[in-house]
Amino acid sequence: MRRRHQGTSLLEIALALIVLSLAYVSAMPWITRQQDAVAAKSVSTDHTQFAAAARAYFEANRAAFVTAMKDGTGADKLCLVNVDPTSGTGTPTYAASLHRCAIDASFLQQRAALPATASGTNAYGESWVAVFRLVYDGASPPQPTGGVETWITSAALGGASPISAAPYPYDRAATAAGFLEGNGGVVADKDRSTCISSKSANRFEACGAGWRVDLKNFLTSDELAQFAARLNN
Repeated sequence: MRRRHQGTSLLEIALALIVLSLAYVSAMPWITRQQDAVAAKSVSTDHTQFAAAARAYFEANRAAFVTAMKDGTGADKLCLVNVDPTSGTGTPTYAASLHRCAIDASFLQQRAALPATASGTNAYGESWVAVFRLVYDGASPPQPTGGVETWITSAALGGASPISAAPYPYDRAATAAGFLEGNGGVVADKDRSTCISSKSANRFEACGAGWRVDLKNFLTSDELAQFAARLNN
């Protein structure tokens, strides 16, 4: 789902069935977690709180983020996850090839942009991550349009098990995403016709009601390779 206003396109995608790799993040199935409607509602509430905080922090520091995504200036301070609450240092997430930056709950809490009492993880033990990408036009050379795409997902920091493609956990994730109505969606764990993740087809998508996102727009080739290695197809 895309909404454009004041140069900003927001892709608010919540709840990955399998968590994406952002160099520091590995895909992980939800199959081991007990999930029900109560847990799903809790996850949607977590998403709403994190998304609001992430968007507010981004808008308050928009110029700095745009500069960081454009050429890396200041990215070492703005594009971080797993942030130490005292030193403010963390794991870098800037990707020059995509003009991308990502932050998580620990980043926002260290900067007092998210209450310290807010959980850094959702009901399934996954951390929230906001991924920002500076939009470029089709000119030669490409020029920034001033627009930014934002993708919000839940992420398990670590993990190396193969992804289970069983329908039940996928359906549970879709149920949780449903609480977010048009904004909610899942990352495909295999070819599900309406949404596909397939290493043989080199196609990786996140989908919701009326929208579909190509993960190649947000993940580098190395990150996609890590993600694909977890798939069973």
